[in-house]
Amino acid sequence: MQFMVDFEFTKSVQIQQTPMHLSDVRRDVQQQILNAVQADDRVVGLINYGSTSEGRGDEWSDLDFALFIRDDALNGFEQNWKPWAAQFGDLLLAFISSVGHPWAVYDAEPMPLRVDFAFHPASTCQKISTWPNAPTSVEAMVLYDASDGRISAYVAQIVGQSLAPDDLAKAFEQVCGGFWYYLLRTQVKLLRGQHWAARHDFNFIIMGNLFALLRLEAGAVGHWRGAAAAVDIERVITEQRLAQLNECILGEGETAVSSAMRHAAILGQQLCAQITQQNNWNWPHFLAEKVLKMLE
Repeated sequence: MQFMVDFEFTKSVQIQQTPMHLSDVRRDVQQQILNAVQADDRVVGLINYGSTSEGRGDEWSDLDFALFIRDDALNGFEQNWKPWAAQFGDLLLAFISSVGHPWAVYDAEPMPLRVDFAFHPASTCQKISTWPNAPTSVEAMVLYDASDGRISAYVAQIVGQSLAPDDLAKAFEQVCGGFWYYLLRTQVKLLRGQHWAARHDFNFIIMGNLFALLRLEAGAVGHWRGAAAAVDIERVITEQRLAQLNECILGEGETAVSSAMRHAAILGQQLCAQITQQNNWNWPHFLAEKVLKMLE
């Protein structure tokens, strides 16, 4: 995996003696990218698909850019994306991420600036209408449109859209089921002595489902399809639930996972019971009782 950018194309980039402030370099990088695509007839659209287009950005936000490129030029553009990206600043990192998109990091203060790129064939711009994004306006998302207005028209279809689940009952069934299923699977890993695997599953799967259950109870599902359930969870749940959630933080030692799982199971049982009582849904409460007894 390529973690540092190749010297061959970075040596021609003028390195800044003093890194720019993060907010300044963000504006500078965005403007440079916009200037570059406007002068490049291979590019027919530049879209800001990040949190800033939804009015949720702050001084720490990264930049997320989708470029729509002529189909016949896409392959060549992708093969040379690193030297293309190097023209926009002091590039510290450039690699293809685990999600298959190019990610880059530029020098800035007080911390380097992350910029995520996604390259799409121009012929597929209609897929924008299915994206889990809710921009505040077409102008907030579309930075450049040379597609005879087609890109802007598709963006207009998702402006202000709800990102809540299409089917709340189905969403609850999936999250609730995953929560109790993975509590069982993680307990098996503990019994095998696979403590690090258990920690991984607890932090990334069990807690992910627990965050989603907390959002369902609080009715805070407006960005369900567009952001991780943990984002801003502190601001949408009650102080009581936050105190219970804090008890689920993993500590040190081999017994820490078991303790955190017990707290998570207790909280999960309360959440599932409350959610289903409010909505007249069913949930596997008999399984929950067995899991709680097993974890005692």
